[in-house]
Amino acid sequence: MAARHYTELRDLLLRQAYSHDDAPVVVRDAGSHYVPLPITERLVHCLWYDQRVRATALQTSDGQPLRVIFPGWWNLEAGPDFRHATIQIGTAPERTGDVEIHLRAADWFHHGHDRDPAYDNVILHVVLWEDDPLATPVTRAGEPLPQLILQPFLDAPLEQLYDEIDLDAYPHNVGNHAGPCGALFQKLTAAAIGRLLDSAGDERFAGKVRKFIRWIRATDAEQAFYTGWMEALGYKNNKAAFRKLAQQLPVASLRQAAPSALPSVLFGVANFLPTAAPVARDTAGQRYVKRLWNTWWKLRPDYEPHILPRDAWRLHGIRPANHPHRRLGAAAALLQQHPALLDELTGAVQTGGDPATLFRQLRDEYWSRHFTLGGRTQAAATDLIGAARAQELVTNVVLPFLAARAELDGDSALRAKARAADAAMAGAPVNSLLRLACQQLFDTPAAVPRWLKTNRHQQGVLQIFQDFCVNDKSGCRACRFPEMIQRWADAAL
Repeated sequence: MAARHYTELRDLLLRQAYSHDDAPVVVRDAGSHYVPLPITERLVHCLWYDQRVRATALQTSDGQPLRVIFPGWWNLEAGPDFRHATIQIGTAPERTGDVEIHLRAADWFHHGHDRDPAYDNVILHVVLWEDDPLATPVTRAGEPLPQLILQPFLDAPLEQLYDEIDLDAYPHNVGNHAGPCGALFQKLTAAAIGRLLDSAGDERFAGKVRKFIRWIRATDAEQAFYTGWMEALGYKNNKAAFRKLAQQLPVASLRQAAPSALPSVLFGVANFLPTAAPVARDTAGQRYVKRLWNTWWKLRPDYEPHILPRDAWRLHGIRPANHPHRRLGAAAALLQQHPALLDELTGAVQTGGDPATLFRQLRDEYWSRHFTLGGRTQAAATDLIGAARAQELVTNVVLPFLAARAELDGDSALRAKARAADAAMAGAPVNSLLRLACQQLFDTPAAVPRWLKTNRHQQGVLQIFQDFCVNDKSGCRACRFPEMIQRWADAAL
């Protein structure tokens, strides 16, 4: 009786705990009332990733032959489920783009993808079941989108696949998704691989230096540095918005404002403050917004032409600690507390200190306990810029900028110290992009950590990934990196 009670209760909760769009589908055993298989989209992701299909039989829902050349890279961020896939439909030319996965065909519309510009590059909609033959997905422009119904083409019964696939292992702990590079890397000695990654890491550093040289020549050193760290505070989702804000509010103009007014100006031009006086409430968040607005409304006429549009920002699908409100709060704190920021960081590098310390020690009475403007107060204070983000700022902005300025100024000593500091940095916490790059390049996941211990090696992996994997549209068939590995091996003999 207890088992039956559990089964019935589980079935009920599975149906109640999810919206219609995301509900797991429960597949019943035909011979009983037992419900063994709660099928979720994650399982379908795994089926697609492993290509558990009869590849030569694939057809789109309208009957055209489909060839999957490369299923794409599993996307762990917002947007389509797989990036950079390559397919061919019928005799049409091969296409590279995104793939979106759902349980049912109609979910394309339920999730609003037909109205979302983030899905404009989708080239194939993959679903497990065709629940509605009329639910043909369309793009924002109303064009039909190719669709694959997986169920008829699975290479084993769904129950068997469900038992065979370890959902917890995906996407980073399965070892069957490396390109041909994995086997070739095994021909290299550890020393040769280390030299290759060091060399690639040096090129990645040099590319950042070249960028800052261009920026310095286009504006000046102080503005280029300010734009660089502002862009970095935006992280991957709001980099463009932070860069635009730095251009709309040049550092020279900010120096003309009173230090106490800097947060009001930054949040005002970012278009994060209300246009009318906020209603006063007895919370720390509301009092903070009111204080900013009391200064901003007097200054707004002077900055009106520079205010960013609201749609410049991405505010959803972001970890609270990375919310652009909080990142902008960190920017204001940096400008207020370190008016000579560039000089301080330069001094740290020249004396062999750790420039990341300045970012890690940044504090602000409001933003240490809040994630958003007007948001609720957090019980515990958190760093405005954590250790990992501080290291990214040093890696991607501080050191390459100092090397660029030193190169333009003919300061060989500072240039050498910036490069040496970059080469000596320990590896940062591994992020999703680095995991993806390692999974593509190396054959054995267990062997990957040895090549991620230094920042230089990590940067080298990313450089190789960007140069070859991202630019390859052939599903590894025409990639030249295996040839490069072979030549590197020959040179090492």
